Amino acid sequence: MNLEQMEKELAVIIQDASLQPQFRAWINNAILEIAADFDLPTLRLIEPATFPVTETSWLFALPETFHKKLFRAADSKWSHITVKNQERPLEIDYLDRVDPGHQRVDKHVEMAAAANFGGVNYLGVYPRATESIYLWFYEKPVELKKPGDSCTCIPPEFHERVIIPRVIIKGYQLLMDQTVNFDPKPLQYWQGKYSEGLYGSPMGPIGLINYLAKIRGGPRRHGGRDPIGPGRFYRGYY
Repeated sequence: MNLEQMEKELAVIIQDASLQPQFRAWINNAILEIAADFDLPTLRLIEPATFPVTETSWLFALPETFHKKLFRAADSKWSHITVKNQERPLEIDYLDRVDPGHQRVDKHVEMAAAANFGGVNYLGVYPRATESIYLWFYEKPVELKKPGDSCTCIPPEFHERVIIPRVIIKGYQLLMDQTVNFDPKPLQYWQGKYSEGLYGSPMGPIGLINYLAKIRGGPRRHGGRDPIGPGRFYRGYY
């Protein structure tokens, strides 16, 4: 479904003309929330983003395209940069413990961590260095702006089953706050539809979560040159 089709369907279901100007923002926000809740393969970088750092600082604002999960990094020579700590992404606080004053300067970055401060995503590095490093992460979904724009990060067969119910839930929650003696049954119905879109149903089609699980179970790389050197892949992080 493209943006225009989703807006028209929402107008039929949510028959409140005063809410229609908000549909576009709600649709984009729903897609962003789904991308935050689930690891959508099409948003996972295959080719890294080049990111310049300088030895004048250890903390840098990440590009607007960054959404979540810095899962891999390499220095300017494609040598491995550590981004894990006990099976989880390395935290900014860990860099503070390694070098409390952030004073060490070297030729190449050895550790990197991502964090959000005040709504801005930052990259922390150790040690400080001047070079262009390579980052792999999950990108933000592309915002839908024109009527013909379609969401490409969520498979088309799940647009009506997942995106639409999530937007409708938001609309009903707004109406619930503004309406006396609000009937919760429609909201409960769409919450059920959203859950069905995610998890499927015994007699219905597969849900988005199982669909994504099948994709993740696909072929993996075996042998050949690893461009960033040795590193054991474990639970989505290097």
